[in-house]
Amino acid sequence: MNNITTINDKSVKASEIIRKKLLDCGGKVSVTQYNGDSCDIVISSDGGSLTTDKIQQNKLAYEFSVFDIIVDLLCEQGGRARKGGARNKANKVGMGNCIEDTVVGAIAVRYWGKSYGESAFDPVFVMAAVLEWAGIVHNRRGYLELTAEYKALLGAKQLYI
Repeated sequence: MNNITTINDKSVKASEIIRKKLLDCGGKVSVTQYNGDSCDIVISSDGGSLTTDKIQQNKLAYEFSVFDIIVDLLCEQGGRARKGGARNKANKVGMGNCIEDTVVGAIAVRYWGKSYGESAFDPVFVMAAVLEWAGIVHNRRGYLELTAEYKALLGAKQLYI
């Protein structure tokens, strides 16, 4: 982790909170998913993204900005949003459980830049576990909800809500 960019300790952005917390843990942490399974999260050498043992088969690294997209969606919906899904043909972007007001739909459109009708990968099970580990959301069955502590932090900074 030689080229890690500066972190603003006062930031209320989910991306910065998670990156700082991950760095404080030495760049690697095991988080618990909703189903009770654990997954390892590892920060990249440049400090700008993370990978996990749960999605390595796709060789995907997620920039920390994905967490800001999720929090933005939650804030737009009053602090709570359905997780959604993209695991079958009925759930292409813009259809079924992969519409833009779900977490998986927001990631597909706002992060990956997918168009309606395209297939999408569903990383919500990992992203939700990381957000919960950081104290930003409660990872519930079928939905994510901002914690009262994080809502208070956002309200104090007047950034999102």
